[in-house]
Amino acid sequence: MESTSEKSWLQSLWDKKVPQYLGTYFAVGFGLLQFVEFLTKRYDLGDNLVDQYLLLWFTLVPAIITIIYFSDQLNPRTSKGIVRWPKFLIIGNFILSFILVGYFNFKSQKENVEIVNLLNDEGETVQAVIPNLKKIKTIASFQFINTGKDEDLDWWGLAFSNLLEYNLDQRPEFYTTSQYGLHWYYDKLSLPPFKVPNIGMQREIAKQSRQDYFTRISFTLAKDVYSFKGSLYSVKDGNIVLEIDAFNSDPFLAIDEITQQIFDKIPNRFHFNDQVQLPSSSLITDNIEALKYFTLSRLSFFNNPTGLDEVVNLVTKSIELDPSCAICYIYLGDPLYGQGKRDESILNIKKAIKFGASLPERMQFYSKEMLYGITNDMDAYYKLQELRRKMFPYEFSPYERLLPLYQSTYGIDSAKVLINEAIDYGNIEKGLLSLYDLQLDNEEYIEAKNTLDKLSEEFPTRDEDKMKYADIFEKQGNLEKAKLILEEEETLDPLNSTIQMRLAFIDFKNSEIQNANNRLERNIAQSTTLTDSLSFIWLKANFLRLSGQINKSLELLGSYEKFGVKKIPLNVMIRETFNIKSDLYYSINQVSKPEELLSDLMKYSPEAESIYKCICLMNVIEKAYQNNSYTRDFKDCRDEFKAYSEGYAEIFDVINFYQLGDFEKSIEILERDNGRIKKFFSEKTYFLSQIYKDSGNRDEAFKILEKSINQKSENPVHYYLMACLLESENKQEARKYLNLAMHFWENADEKFIPLQKAKALSERLLVINDEEG
Repeated sequence: MESTSEKSWLQSLWDKKVPQYLGTYFAVGFGLLQFVEFLTKRYDLGDNLVDQYLLLWFTLVPAIITIIYFSDQLNPRTSKGIVRWPKFLIIGNFILSFILVGYFNFKSQKENVEIVNLLNDEGETVQAVIPNLKKIKTIASFQFINTGKDEDLDWWGLAFSNLLEYNLDQRPEFYTTSQYGLHWYYDKLSLPPFKVPNIGMQREIAKQSRQDYFTRISFTLAKDVYSFKGSLYSVKDGNIVLEIDAFNSDPFLAIDEITQQIFDKIPNRFHFNDQVQLPSSSLITDNIEALKYFTLSRLSFFNNPTGLDEVVNLVTKSIELDPSCAICYIYLGDPLYGQGKRDESILNIKKAIKFGASLPERMQFYSKEMLYGITNDMDAYYKLQELRRKMFPYEFSPYERLLPLYQSTYGIDSAKVLINEAIDYGNIEKGLLSLYDLQLDNEEYIEAKNTLDKLSEEFPTRDEDKMKYADIFEKQGNLEKAKLILEEEETLDPLNSTIQMRLAFIDFKNSEIQNANNRLERNIAQSTTLTDSLSFIWLKANFLRLSGQINKSLELLGSYEKFGVKKIPLNVMIRETFNIKSDLYYSINQVSKPEELLSDLMKYSPEAESIYKCICLMNVIEKAYQNNSYTRDFKDCRDEFKAYSEGYAEIFDVINFYQLGDFEKSIEILERDNGRIKKFFSEKTYFLSQIYKDSGNRDEAFKILEKSINQKSENPVHYYLMACLLESENKQEARKYLNLAMHFWENADEKFIPLQKAKALSERLLVINDEEG
């Protein structure tokens, strides 16, 4: 009977044509779904519209089935006196569906914003509604194209790009990159700087710089009227989303008009308390001649970063024309510092802070960061970042700058909490990348992979993330798997210099030294950009350093500096190469050379001399290049380390107690707080193993070295130290590891201190073997 009843029920549904009409409902609904998706993407109507449609589509199914089944009872003329519950069900279903859709929309809107406590100008706490950064729009503001005949107006193209950037960035739901910020991508793609490429290449630059939109705008000046025509393009599909058309006798007002056109097209869906939108004439200067000299000074810097005299002269002229130009003082203080004129630099940066009080708050932090950096006031620098984090929690910069402090002072878990806060406020892309790095450093490989999976899910167009899966295998010592992933990527992108460097590095770690060097030599010869050439030269110099070929490494670093100053100022170059050059000199016992490097550094960064000297001594202690009498001044370095954070002061204590022979005290600091400071030495396991070995804890020293060797460390010192550890108890194993180190040092300089120590160990092992024989 059960079977018969079921059959008749199904037959009844079929006779009423419920399955047939329901199928039609879903077919038509699916077509409408595709149409709604097209509309949302084409006109940027928001992500919620599709979700709302889906919710309405499915929740109405009971009402549709009832309408089909009871269609004959729903006719007002024929249904009188017949049971009315189907009507009530249908009406109730419709009401409930629309209530659910309304609630879903309200909840989604709440999820897209965050109510936070911010500080206003008076230092009072106020509540503000901020956007979820999934809704933030990033725009590449390319150099405007001068279509007139007067080439003397070309500078306006850069100025307009810069003004549009500052104008858009006043609203927290926009992040804009001007031609100055896009400059690096031009070089990467072998394009001439400050020349507008075709639309296809503009889209590629915008895509590589992770933008949502890009502008292509031309301008002319005729009869004292500036005319602008162009478009705002979507990076995703290259389609035009906005036709830009503006003209005005005042160029600043014209930029304000273009800005408003973009705001109208990509509307602000959120309300911001006390939001101020200053005119573009107030963001740099309203004096056209001053703006011209300011723009020419920045162009001069990018074209010749070592020609700082010309940069200073040009920006000084802009200040003479407009003494209240806050940004002009920033870009005067910076090159003055590069010339070694520290006091003058500080004076101008203080003026930038003073006059910058009239600028939007987001533009006021850079000058203060610069001041604290030059004066080496790290305490004030970190306090500034904490304040910035409270005022603008949706910006990633303060989280990024605070990360080293949290890692060293509070530990890896606190650092993760910091980054997860950034992710929660909407900094999903940058936040996940930082979280991945933290997990990888902490050897949380499963968690790192899950983070990458989430990143790929959120941002499927980030092709570079595929290479990060290779990082996980490489970190574990599975070089074959890592290399396989990279070779697959190389097939798809044979000109990618990053892939080539990664492959060379893996070959070097795998003791395939000749293959690594051949790959680098080939790529240096075939490089089409100076940036790529410099990257390959730097890596080759590092391979030579690790191989003990110190003089060749120093020679190559000389070439790096010679050509590198075409890209970065000399003072920056001196700081960039200081650590590696001082390490190279110490490794061949040329102890006077680092003093000469310090003298060069003092000319440009006198405030950094003491910390860099302390770093030199720290490296000497960790690598045992000199005896303790040479490093006795290291005890005076604690204040230098503490200036960066309490965590760095503890790092100093570990090293200082070690050199004083108090190994137990060093280990006590290393292992407190679940090994917080010990994790900070993850890149210096050669030193970490020595602390435990000299303290008598041979097992822990062996464990540390074995782990580094299993991970295929690129540093042959690990193999040498393992041989030393096994010298007295397993001569055969000691010889095996020593041979691995000697393979790397096959062509090392005779004065290379690790080579000399390895030869001494080799002789001892031979003596032991002879005695045993």
